[in-house]
Amino acid sequence: MRLPVFSLLYHTACSVSRRHLLFLPKGSIIRLLRQRIKTSSGGPSMEVSTKKAFAGALLAIVINSFISTFLSMILRTGVDSSVVTTYRFFLVSLVMLPMAFSRKSYRENLHSISSRVWVLFLIYCFTKAGGFILWAEGLRLGAPAFTMTTLSNMQPIFVVVLLYVLFREKTSLRSLGGIFVCLIGVTIIGVDNVSSLGSAAAMIVIVIDCVCNALNNIFGRRVRQTMELIPMMGISYFLAGIISLVYALIQGASFYIPKEAILPLLGVSLICTLIGHSLNIWSLKYIKSVTVSVLSLLSPFCTAISAYFLLGEVPKPIVFLGAAFMIAGLLLYQRAEVKAAHEKAEAKQ
Repeated sequence: MRLPVFSLLYHTACSVSRRHLLFLPKGSIIRLLRQRIKTSSGGPSMEVSTKKAFAGALLAIVINSFISTFLSMILRTGVDSSVVTTYRFFLVSLVMLPMAFSRKSYRENLHSISSRVWVLFLIYCFTKAGGFILWAEGLRLGAPAFTMTTLSNMQPIFVVVLLYVLFREKTSLRSLGGIFVCLIGVTIIGVDNVSSLGSAAAMIVIVIDCVCNALNNIFGRRVRQTMELIPMMGISYFLAGIISLVYALIQGASFYIPKEAILPLLGVSLICTLIGHSLNIWSLKYIKSVTVSVLSLLSPFCTAISAYFLLGEVPKPIVFLGAAFMIAGLLLYQRAEVKAAHEKAEAKQ
């Protein structure tokens, strides 16, 4: 909380003796006031960054809601899922990798990274590649775009469990309540659509994909605390592309892309991956990985809209009931997190 103006002046005056205050250079009092504002409020830049991170994560959800739709359009042309993933990563790498080494500050940042963080970064790259491949594989096995997106939102459960198992990081009961309400909405939508999965294999793939994405969020947040955004994006996309390429070669997949698949491939690569996933990576520095996972619970609703216009998949009325639960749970979670942050700030004072 910001201090009132008069209280702010009082605390500033108390920090400097009267004798020294008389001899302060012109403009120093203003600098002292600004310093006091930053100290008392926990830093306005931190607050602004958190708000921007929430906005960025929400924008990423809207952009990423087109992933399943674009992938379905590509896979219908007969392109292998591992090949799609390989092209996605390398197309983004063409843009991001040169930028990762373009500045001296980026190179210095990479030199300063500890070996422990590099290990976490490699795990992050493997889980990123695995998540992308499994997502496309689930769609290839017959899961509709909307159903795939909905059932993949079991991810917050795995994030909460894995955070505790790996790092003993706990989530408050109030936040868990919001997650639970969100998952009720996911269940309402998912139960009605689970029969359309096509096979039990698709369900297994979705669950494993959830684990990969949960690990990706968890390790991505820890890497993001020390690694700059641009180097992290450029190198991670390139390494994940190599992993996907090796997998595609082992599968003996063909790398031919039909003409009708080019535009959806560019869309899923340069819009969804470059912009959408990069926004997620950026936001992980300012908000918790659990929060990012909970925000992603809104993605089925966005996917339903994109699937309707691009694939002709018409959502049922029950979708709107499930979406209402998901939005309510999201609001409860966000309120619980804000309250917890205020309590933590007050405890430090």
